[in-house]
Amino acid sequence: MSLPDGYQQRKGSHVDQTLLIDFMCKTYQEFFPEQKKFSHLADTVAQYFSDATPLWWIEFKKKPIGCLWMGSGVDQVTGQKYGHIFLVYISPDHRRQGLATVLVKQAQMWAKSQGNFQLGLQVFLDNQPAINLYQNLGFQSQSLLMVKPLD
Repeated sequence: MSLPDGYQQRKGSHVDQTLLIDFMCKTYQEFFPEQKKFSHLADTVAQYFSDATPLWWIEFKKKPIGCLWMGSGVDQVTGQKYGHIFLVYISPDHRRQGLATVLVKQAQMWAKSQGNFQLGLQVFLDNQPAINLYQNLGFQSQSLLMVKPLD
């Protein structure tokens, strides 16, 4: 799948760690605007970002406006390793142009190249546009993460 005019895709590298943290923060700030501190996301990136967790960027006029961060998971039913999307993000003013679809297709290619049998991700329940996108791309719900605040 090709990108619209003016957009380019590039593979990320270890020098993009700070930019990845910035994009993760943008994702969480969008859905949790009342929370002001997301410094723990830097710890997540420091722990998991490596050559085994590749990163791709979509740029517009040489400015990053979207990203895909990949890794691996283990299917808890079968025990098989699978490709796992850690992050897909497109800046709001660049959405609805097929850019996220391009990134998810990149994720599929990477997962297949790793010998994986499936691709997984986690999405917030109130992110209906993303849920619609993933369902249209063939993703199906397999489990539901439930949390309970402790007093």
